[in-house]
Amino acid sequence: MILPENVILLDSLGDLQPSNTSPILVCASHCGDNGTFARKLKNGGVRAVFLNNAGIGKNQAGISGLTHYEAANILACAVDHYSAEIGVASDTWESGIISHTNALAAELGIQVGDTVKNAVSKINNITDLAASTPKSKNAELFTDERQENNSQLDLKKQIQTQIDGVSITVTDSITFLNEHNAGDIVVCGSHGGLSAGHYAQKHQLKAVFFNDAGIGKNNAGIKSLDSLSDAGILACTVDCMSAEIFNGHDTLENGIITVCNQLAKSRNISAKMTVKEALKLI
Repeated sequence: MILPENVILLDSLGDLQPSNTSPILVCASHCGDNGTFARKLKNGGVRAVFLNNAGIGKNQAGISGLTHYEAANILACAVDHYSAEIGVASDTWESGIISHTNALAAELGIQVGDTVKNAVSKINNITDLAASTPKSKNAELFTDERQENNSQLDLKKQIQTQIDGVSITVTDSITFLNEHNAGDIVVCGSHGGLSAGHYAQKHQLKAVFFNDAGIGKNNAGIKSLDSLSDAGILACTVDCMSAEIFNGHDTLENGIITVCNQLAKSRNISAKMTVKEALKLI
């Protein structure tokens, strides 16, 4: 695969390195955000990003990042989850069709229906984009004062809670986990695609609950479940309309299960259960 200069492919936003020098990021993560990933990309020198709309979902959480990226002066687009597999960056590059843009993308002529490749071709002088593009009306969110207030923000945020005496780790993204989470039961706001599954295996979780991201092309939003079962990890996804993607708390409180792997089924967990009902069976 030949990529244009200054373009990088990543299956997950969690894989972005501080040493990144590529200003255009084509990524297979969902386009949900609360500002956390926008800050990470801004600090990593990213000036344009293409992500998956994750079925859009509850409260349009799957595209909530568009305004946060705009506030960070980052051009952002989401691709249709049926055009490209979530969690697979190469498919986002080869097959992604733009479904949503922020104002910075629209100003450069990127339109709904464009391919990712065509959209990238419309981005000229990308390294000068931040200087040449008028600041977003939301840019005050990223003033030096706001950044200073967030300088001590722990981006690896996790919450520990209990359900009927069982300890549960709740986090917005599975990429926020670390080596101390081995053996945890995790409820997260990530999609259930292959890249998220790799993080679950990396951290040797006992069980994990994901968002199904609208399931999408080739069942990509739930694609990690079988391999997780093979790895001895119980896994389920919740309906993207029942809980916001990138919102672990909403997944715990309101998530309705859509798909279970074999290990989950062996515990009598089934579709249409709530996450809390399922957790009592682990």
